[in-house]
Amino acid sequence: MSAGDAGPDSDPLRALYGRVDPEPEGSPAPGHARASLCVDVGDGDDVAAAERWMLAHAGRLTSVRSTGCGCCVIGWDIEGPAALIATLPAALGATSDWAGPAAAPRRAAIARGRRLWARWWERWVCRG
Repeated sequence: MSAGDAGPDSDPLRALYGRVDPEPEGSPAPGHARASLCVDVGDGDDVAAAERWMLAHAGRLTSVRSTGCGCCVIGWDIEGPAALIATLPAALGATSDWAGPAAAPRRAAIARGRRLWARWWERWVCRG
């Protein structure tokens, strides 16, 4: 669990990371959309932004499933009103089977990919 802006002992943050709603079957209800969030735990700004967005909107989301291992990435598969899902910051969105490729907000994939590659390289290749 990340400290984020809410602090490591925040009950709402703890509940958010532990929330696992039943996975809805089929397509989202009319007027609803799905999205996936995924952020590198080493990027404190992205983690804080994801936690802020999720805490602000968790009550309006109809489905939330915490994803990611927590050691290198955190994330959620979410479903809720399409207008709300549209407010998800592009830097937090991810493509997934849950959301489908069309649901992921456009972002600077090259810069993000380079950061993740550099982190992986540092952890697995350069450790010594």
